[in-house]
Order: sequence, then C-alpha cells, then structure tokens
Amino acid sequence: MMLSKLWDNPAGFLWQLVRSRDARLVFYMALVAVLFPSARFILFLVFFLILGIMWGRDYQRTGSRKLAGLAAVLVCILIGYGITRVNVEHIDILRQSTSPWGNGIELVADGSYTGSSEGFRGLMTVRVDVKDHRIIDVRTLTYPDAISVEDNDIEAFRKELLEKGKLEAPAQPSLYRGATVSLTGYADAVEDALSKGIPNYPEYNLFSRLFLATFIGKAPSRVTLNALAILFAGFIVFEYALQSMLTPGTGRSINCYNCATCVGACPVKEAEGVQMPMGLVLLTRLGDYDRVMELSKYCVGCGRCAAKCPIGNSGPMVISAAYMASREQKKLLGESGGQLKEKTESA
Repeated sequence: MMLSKLWDNPAGFLWQLVRSRDARLVFYMALVAVLFPSARFILFLVFFLILGIMWGRDYQRTGSRKLAGLAAVLVCILIGYGITRVNVEHIDILRQSTSPWGNGIELVADGSYTGSSEGFRGLMTVRVDVKDHRIIDVRTLTYPDAISVEDNDIEAFRKELLEKGKLEAPAQPSLYRGATVSLTGYADAVEDALSKGIPNYPEYNLFSRLFLATFIGKAPSRVTLNALAILFAGFIVFEYALQSMLTPGTGRSINCYNCATCVGACPVKEAEGVQMPMGLVLLTRLGDYDRVMELSKYCVGCGRCAAKCPIGNSGPMVISAAYMASREQKKLLGESGGQLKEKTESA
C-alpha cells in the first residue's frame, strides 16, 4: 500500500512523510548516527525507547500494529547480537595464538603496514615498517590536534618500540588528561598495523563487522555527549518552529507561550493529570488528537481562557481544531472518522 502511494503520487507521499513526526525522528537519528559514529549505541537506545512509548500509546488507543513491528525488529537485533558475540569471542580466542604483541613479532612478515585506532582526540593512523621481524620505524600519519599535552608520552612510547623492536605495553604515562587513552589508542593502532602482516590472521566475519559498525559504533567520548546535548536542544527548538510550517490549518499549528495563564482562569484547572486547557494545546501540537477528545468532556465552554490568553486560544477552539485534524488524518490513512464522531458524541 505504501509503495502504491509512492508510485501514484510521489510528491504527495514525500510531503506526508515530512509532516510525520515519526519520519522526521528517523531522519534526525540517522543523520546524527552518520555524523557521530561513537553515539550510535546511545542513539539506538533512545530511538527505540521513544518509538516504544509513542507506539505503545497508539496500541492502547487504536490497536495499531506498529508496536508488534518494533518488537520484531528488536528480536532480530538481539539475534544478530547473539550471532556477532559468538563470532567475536571465537575470533578473539584464535587471535591469542597469533597476536603481534611481544614475541608475536616473529609472525609478522617484512613490509610496511598501516593501522588505525581511536585515541583521546579522535582516530589516529600509523605506519609501521618491519624488517627481519623487528619494528624499524613507526610514523604517525593522522592524529587530530597533533600539538597536545600527550605528545611527549607518544614520542617516548615510539622510541620504546624502536629500541625493543617489538610491541609491548607502554610505560606509565603522565598524569595529563587523555595521556592514557592516547597511548592505548596508539598501541592499538600499531597492533592493527602489525596484524596485517600476519598471514591468515583471524578476522571477524562480514556480518559481525557490519553489525558492530551499525549498532555499536565506538565508545562515546565527552565531546560526543556534549554534541548530542546541543543537537537535542536544537532539535527541540527546530521541531517547535517547524511544526506550524508543516501543518498549516491543523491543530498542530496552534501557538502557545506555555505561560499557564489559561490554567489560572479555567474553573476545571486539571483533569486526569493534565492542566486545562494548556494541556489540550500541547497535546494537539503533538498530534495526540484522541487524547484531546477524551479530555474534551471536562471543558465547560465558559470562554474564560480565551479572555486571559495573550494569543486568544480557548479550550473549545483547541478541541475543534483537534477534531478536524483527526478527521483529516483518518482520511489520509483511509480510515473512517465515524468512530471518532461517535466517541465525541457519547462523551
């Protein structure tokens, strides 16, 4: 059905997709996942949590099958995680006998190899030259913010590698912030380079590599978490401003200062844990029209809120906008609005 709508009216289908909060959420999450690989695990947790809450409410009210689809996706991801974990543990055991650490340098063929790993300031890439089963040179190809406090520690570790001719654990680093992480990343980059010189070095299978890259990413850094917080704040502001532009003529375009002046004027003030009538405005802006219909029975239609609201909103106006928007939404979904009308009349 969805493909037929896309084929019949691609422009209209894409416009409806853009107007869908669920679709925009997927787009935002995918964009951030591409920009911040180290945040993918957190993003997937937040994404599934939000969808679970949204679709769980839909299931309670309309019996929507979206929640079942989400559960099926989660089951598939868990199965994929199990397969990946088995493969990773198996390969890690095999690598213990072919590790390039210490005397494992004897397994590395002569040549020049490039490896990379995550350091304190980002991805670092090194080139390691091996001759007669000894490390003869290590060069740092890329490392963000090369002028940093841990440079001395990295250079000291590089000299250790050249003196010993093999990869061993670095000495105790300085107490500078990030020195330990940088040294660990540097050693891992050297290990990654040396492993490419070992014939038949065990590697994770393609499925495991894709699963790890897609769902796990890398360990989130402080910079990543700060960026996520900024993006989240930007998302809230952007969504609030975008809502009225994408949904003209519907309840979602209603403006509200959240000043709660209407709550003070309303004789009801609160119903089922929702502040009246400001809560109706917020629910309508979120597109939760069914909930607005459920709460509409508490509105006495006195108009006191309209007299106090700086914009002129009123409970009856919001309820009417939610009702009309709900009918329009059901038409787009190919459903009948009769049930909603019956529910409203019975209330």
